[in-house]
Amino acid sequence: MALNAQYEVIGKGFVQQYYAMFDDPAQRPNLINMYNSLTFQKINRIITAIDSQPMFDGGVLINVLGRLQTDEDQPHAYIQTFVLKPIGTSFYVQHDIFRLALHNTADEDPPHAFSQIFVLKPLGNSFFCQHDIFRLGIHDSA
Repeated sequence: MALNAQYEVIGKGFVQQYYAMFDDPAQRPNLINMYNSLTFQKINRIITAIDSQPMFDGGVLINVLGRLQTDEDQPHAYIQTFVLKPIGTSFYVQHDIFRLALHNTADEDPPHAFSQIFVLKPLGNSFFCQHDIFRLGIHDSA
């Protein structure tokens, strides 16, 4: 397979569709059974950035940076990474990593959160970095 030239469109379209389903309590169980035990009802999500890269097998690596508020809790920054793999004329989610960017700091000017994703591939007795996405977690708080 070759690099998918539509990786940006695929990444943004997937993220919009995924979060539309996830944020709707009635549709959330259609994604995967592990979400059935979540107790929150209301989600307020702001997507700050979607970074996508094509993968050599036709897949797409997607990194999402945003702010998330559930029910009446405080909003928190989050980072979510997806690896989409081609199957026929569609894709499936091979990997999904979610992390709330929580920091225990009392600094007046705390350091910014960041996300860096590496995809390593074997090369003999070692590895090489096939993909690298870096995103500084700066959100417009206005």
